[in-house]
Amino acid sequence: MNLIYIFADQWRRDAMGIYNKDIKTPALDSLSKEGTLFERAYSCCPLCSPARASLISGRHPHNTGVYTNCKPEIDAHLDENMLCITDLIKESGYKTGYIGKWHLDIPDGTGGWDAFTPPGKKRHGFDFWYSYGTYDVHNAPHYWDTDGNFIKVEEWSSVHETEVALDFIEKNKNDDFVLFISYNPPHSPYNLAPKERMAEYDGIKRNITQSAPAPNGRGDMIPDRYKEDFNKSVVQGYYTSVSILDECIGKVVDFLKESGLYDKTYIMISADHGDMLGDHNRIAKHIWYEGSEGIPLMVLGPGIKKQKCSDVVNIPDQSRTILDLLGIDGRGICEGESLVDCLKKSAPVQQKTVLTVAFPSSKDRIEEYRKNNLDFMNYGWRSVVSKEYKLVVDKGHALGFEPKIYLYSLIDNLDENELIYDSDVMSFMLSELKMQLQKTSDNFLSDLDVDALAAEYIGLKATVK
Repeated sequence: MNLIYIFADQWRRDAMGIYNKDIKTPALDSLSKEGTLFERAYSCCPLCSPARASLISGRHPHNTGVYTNCKPEIDAHLDENMLCITDLIKESGYKTGYIGKWHLDIPDGTGGWDAFTPPGKKRHGFDFWYSYGTYDVHNAPHYWDTDGNFIKVEEWSSVHETEVALDFIEKNKNDDFVLFISYNPPHSPYNLAPKERMAEYDGIKRNITQSAPAPNGRGDMIPDRYKEDFNKSVVQGYYTSVSILDECIGKVVDFLKESGLYDKTYIMISADHGDMLGDHNRIAKHIWYEGSEGIPLMVLGPGIKKQKCSDVVNIPDQSRTILDLLGIDGRGICEGESLVDCLKKSAPVQQKTVLTVAFPSSKDRIEEYRKNNLDFMNYGWRSVVSKEYKLVVDKGHALGFEPKIYLYSLIDNLDENELIYDSDVMSFMLSELKMQLQKTSDNFLSDLDVDALAAEYIGLKATVK
């Protein structure tokens, strides 16, 4: 049995034709009907490195050591001695390969946040390697191969990586293999997409979600350089990158079918996090809104039901599911719930909620917490999400921030453009938040009277028109 895990960077859940007819994704639209489509999948931490560390390790972000993006000034990287799901996969005898963006190693001076990950334990069980740390020049990417050779390419990264993936599949078709394909686009910059392809989206206008007063200091506000014509400077390039992504994924699946491997290969398609794309006047990620933390997830393969699932699922659940599909016991390291019974028996997902998080990520602010004998990991924000509601507790990313709490209804839509003040809902969601934090050994509430904060919030109901 084989497994191919395909994920793209900054690909929001609704950026597919099945949700938005303006986006051309015929391959994904078709594949969504060939297996299980999870319509409420979430990124446990909507930021590149922390989400990726959770996927590879099987653990929640609080327990991986990767609390922010891997960057020169901060020592946050995936420990080579941490036993990860991919180490277990290798130990179980599978041929393993990793292609594309890694972003889990300490930048080595190569340039910016990029990093060469040398052969050995830092690659966590991957035999074949064609990867880089993080490098966003999508039309002229570079890579280090299995032996550490540096390769520079003049081709759209996802197109090139697809060809490398097909070669890996061809060479390993007579063995059981596990391949991770990590596409960087549609991650910014948005203006690098091929001009001839961008022309397909000339005149595109995205219906941007507005909101009640949004939280100050959370997420990235739309930069001035994009404001004059946001659709042309951002949306057009983003949609183009997604369409090319669609073609690449379709090409991988078609190759499996032509090679006689489709019926013995599990395929998982997802992302590390989304992109706000202008919603709530924001761009990029690292905020609790659906555009940032909502991700695609579909699973295809032998025995997988053709269905839609509206239960909430998280990235650590994906990690546990990968091992279970391969018949590998991950109970010693995986902190998520296996989705196999849902996939193969249409059983409901057992968990009622998922936890999403963010931590302070600036070196100066982290040091400020430490100078005051505070653990910066107990700050940032935490969000607990059910099928119907979302509760957010925000303690800020810097000292002196007054804690805030937000409660949203997701029943009628996922726009999060109106706060609700229901005491019964608040009570349930608070109990779920406490349970999730305890389960993941997160001390976020250790110095906060969250019940008093919630009561104060509910008390505002009379003042809200």
